[in-house]
Amino acid sequence: MGMMKALGGLIFVAFAVAFTYYNLQPGEVRFYNVSVKLPMFLLVFISAGLGFTLPVIYYQLKERILISREEKLYRLLNLFWRDYLGKAFEILRKFLTVEEFLPFYIRTKKEFGESLDVQLDLYNKGIAETALAELTFRHDLEEAKILLENALGKNYKNQRARKLLRSVYMIYGEYEKAENLQREVLKEVEKERKAKEERVLASILAEKYMKEKDEIILKELWNLPISKTSGALLSSMVGGGEVFEAAYTLGILPEVIKIMEEKNFLTPELLNLIENYRHAIPDEVMYYVYLKLNMKEKIGELNINLEELKRVIEKGGEFLEFVRIWECEECGKEYTEYNSVCRNCLGVNTYRIKRGERSDNRPFEKTG
Repeated sequence: MGMMKALGGLIFVAFAVAFTYYNLQPGEVRFYNVSVKLPMFLLVFISAGLGFTLPVIYYQLKERILISREEKLYRLLNLFWRDYLGKAFEILRKFLTVEEFLPFYIRTKKEFGESLDVQLDLYNKGIAETALAELTFRHDLEEAKILLENALGKNYKNQRARKLLRSVYMIYGEYEKAENLQREVLKEVEKERKAKEERVLASILAEKYMKEKDEIILKELWNLPISKTSGALLSSMVGGGEVFEAAYTLGILPEVIKIMEEKNFLTPELLNLIENYRHAIPDEVMYYVYLKLNMKEKIGELNINLEELKRVIEKGGEFLEFVRIWECEECGKEYTEYNSVCRNCLGVNTYRIKRGERSDNRPFEKTG
């Protein structure tokens, strides 16, 4: 494009010189009541200058604007795939009014959704593999794992791939690998999201401790923000009262207690501590607590509002293990037992106790 412009300019200058040579007589320029006589060659060069220079300046400025926009878009995508969502949003909000972005978004989504035969070797940042893994993991977790490992092999700073693969490793019980990835996530995570990611690390370490019983892991857990999984583990130990209080403040106490029941951490000694927070614990959770501690006389005092659990209780508790007491707050998928990772959306720490219709006025804490 630049060569064509230069060639056009040379041809125009040659024409102007030839025209000047054959038209040296002066010419008169008029504008309203003003009249000026100038040599013809000056008129030609002024006309050539204005006619050629102004369009060049205009297109150069326009090109600079396009280059600047391209650089911003590249930076936006780079921040997005490195999971700096706050910074990416600041750039993205400047593009949201650009009409062309909507068909770009729709077409890209359609292309990825309908066809997975993308030539991955053409992409050197692992973005395509990450996007395909998000479409694949629900029906083929092993394939998603391979895609994410390939994505990180091309660009180890791909935060989205790190987080997804971390969740996959947790599902497979490969906690050492999950821990290593999560520590890399924490090195680059935005300040506003650090506490959330530290809770993810706490859940990984809690699961790892339950498997390995390493006291070094336990020592680090006491210094991390509590998650639902780590809260259940630490609450069952000496000094667990402070963890109960922290879980209550965060609004995750019902989940912590139910996990304690599932992991067999409950003891009769802990019941007094649980009763201190009775107003914040739904009857559905207390049913499992009393049943685990063989306190069946207390069950009659409960008002169960979760229909699924109520029907099972009416049948004598048969098939209790199939009651879907948990739900993922991110995708809504229901589960019968707790897991730190939702297999449906790969969210970590997203399980909460299912909400039933409540007839009493006892507040039910949000599980952030």
